[in-house]
Amino acid sequence: MAFWSRKERPAPCPSCDAALDIGLVNDGRPTCPACGQALVPVRVAGFWRRFAAAVVDAAILLVTAGPLHLGLQRVLGEASPVRGGFSWAGLLQLLTVEPLEILVWLAPLLVMVAIYFVLFIALSGRTPGQKLTGIRVVHRAGGKVGPVRATVRFAGTAVGLVPGGLGSLWMVFDREKRAFHDYLTGTYVVREQ
Repeated sequence: MAFWSRKERPAPCPSCDAALDIGLVNDGRPTCPACGQALVPVRVAGFWRRFAAAVVDAAILLVTAGPLHLGLQRVLGEASPVRGGFSWAGLLQLLTVEPLEILVWLAPLLVMVAIYFVLFIALSGRTPGQKLTGIRVVHRAGGKVGPVRATVRFAGTAVGLVPGGLGSLWMVFDREKRAFHDYLTGTYVVREQ
């Protein structure tokens, strides 16, 4: 069983990449005409729904992982790379700090964020923000995402954010509304029926 996008121009078969006809949506049990793979029509989640889910997840991480990170840094005695405080001058001073120093300081927070996303996606296919907005991450072949794929998906998300977020903004222009990390791991973000 494979997931495919039901739209005016449906995505190709996820198994063999054969062209699919929109008329398959009305079929009781749609199958790919080329390979016979059973298909499950879905509605993909668009940019704004995914963005709303990301905002909710960011808020959850801000009030949970943020204080844990700051408390851990205080216990370890690590100095913040923002030495001038959180004023404009302090934030501008941040531009003079080595990127590796900032990355090392943020490492515990990044690990907590990774655990949050990987565990939720691997175990339930959705984060709390995605649950609230009614979307889910699914593998294109119909199975669960799983821990390995969820880990690769998180790493792909991080890599996609580096060039100004283009890896995630990709979904705005993509016919299937898939981002870089979705193509990397063979996943779709779908709306729950």
